[in-house]
Amino acid sequence: MGLPACRQAGFNCLVWRWALMESRWGMVTLQALLPFSSERVVYRAFGYAVVAEPGLVALAFLPLVDGSLLGLVDGCPVPWEEACALIAAEASQAVALDAPQFGPMVARLAMLAEEGWCLGELPQWQAVVFLHEALGLRVGMSADLAFGRALS
Repeated sequence: MGLPACRQAGFNCLVWRWALMESRWGMVTLQALLPFSSERVVYRAFGYAVVAEPGLVALAFLPLVDGSLLGLVDGCPVPWEEACALIAAEASQAVALDAPQFGPMVARLAMLAEEGWCLGELPQWQAVVFLHEALGLRVGMSADLAFGRALS
């Protein structure tokens, strides 16, 4: 997927996410994203707040982030192809984060929201994606981490 497709996917989501924002559903803060950043830095890229650690990338749609955005660093901690694949990913299977097939890394997502997650796949990256549409969250995770196997 090229950059223009990524931008198009992001634009198509703007109207949907604006409607969510207008409904006054919950919002996430930059502080809540920091535990998912190995550098303890939150980046700004493609209209999202981006954090990463080995095997995990988390994106929060900026219009749905609560509080100041002054601490954001312009840039992206992962290759743009990976970020764009996560932005364009779809997920429709509702999941419980405490399901027995998931490892402890998935349980950490409950720090952001306990319910409302959907699961999808990113086969080209051997990863899964967890989406929380109401909060504008997208978390890509290696399949090994998601299902409790250590990264080699």
